[in-house]
Amino acid sequence: MERFSIRPRITFGPGALAELEALAGKRVLLVTDGFLASSGLAGRAAERLTGPVEVFDKVEPDPSLRLVAEGVAALEAFQPDVVAAFGGGSPMDCAKAMCWFSRRRPPLWCIPTTAGTGSEVTSFAVLTDTDRGVKVPLVEEGLLPEAAILDPALLAGVPAKVTADTGMDVLTHAAEAYVARGHSPFSDALAEKAFTLAYARLPAAFAGDGEARGDMLLASCMAGMAFNAAGLGACHALAHALGGRFHLPHGRLNALLLPEVMACNAGDRWVVARYAALAKACGLAGTHRALSAALVRLRTGLGLPNRLEVEPEALGAALEDLTAATLADRCMEQNPVRLGPEEVKALLVRAGGLGGRP
Repeated sequence: MERFSIRPRITFGPGALAELEALAGKRVLLVTDGFLASSGLAGRAAERLTGPVEVFDKVEPDPSLRLVAEGVAALEAFQPDVVAAFGGGSPMDCAKAMCWFSRRRPPLWCIPTTAGTGSEVTSFAVLTDTDRGVKVPLVEEGLLPEAAILDPALLAGVPAKVTADTGMDVLTHAAEAYVARGHSPFSDALAEKAFTLAYARLPAAFAGDGEARGDMLLASCMAGMAFNAAGLGACHALAHALGGRFHLPHGRLNALLLPEVMACNAGDRWVVARYAALAKACGLAGTHRALSAALVRLRTGLGLPNRLEVEPEALGAALEDLTAATLADRCMEQNPVRLGPEEVKALLVRAGGLGGRP
């Protein structure tokens, strides 16, 4: 017997931000970052709120455990009825953790301003332990937001480089969910639609097409729903380890690692058939190699690097720690192929351009 559930309530399309008017009169803590607060974009959300509003705008990329603790203190002091996260994955993940670790456990509304993490519909929050230099995925059903608002107008000013990074994250979420051990017919449908939509629309979104950016927002949300149900895999485990150590953009790491992980997983016939099905759905030759090659071409066309932007000496010195962090990451549990220390080291070596040196 299997189960599949859908949460949160999703409002999407032009003008979706008006959904915030349902919070009329409520005390709202708006969680965002300094740029969105100072640019006035977060003000577009705040002006829809008629009750007392306080802004917590200290969120930084890869939110740390220390930042979450500071946010919890702010939440407890303000005592909001609702927390609203406004921004990319970092504000949403920070707000999730703030709500989870607070005594009040207020409901959370998420308003993404990038199309990548899908955090607005997942029970995941990725935090950074700065003392150990690792990313820590927090996975709890109680992290699921109550509502998500997808307004494509909020993506209008996103830089092309960010669109590239986050767009490749969408594709990775969908591809990993499609072959994850926890997949189901429902997560498969979401993952396939998200992957094909993102593959078709990411180049136009990168070029600045507003309609395409709206499609990427939908693809991101569907991919989030898919991996929240099915799980992820080795690509995300590796990206968490590398991101925690070297502070590189998460989507960029996934773009680099996904073809390598696909090659590693291709020793399993079932996985090969799944990758081939995704390739065919995208109008490519129906093979796993065609899919991998297409992802490499797309990555190159978006101006993303073909190897880790890390000094070889630094990567080599960190190999043991990175391997241990990858194997301990919860995302590894759902990878379709069991990988050991040597396979993980080999993936890191290839991604870092270290030649044959393990």
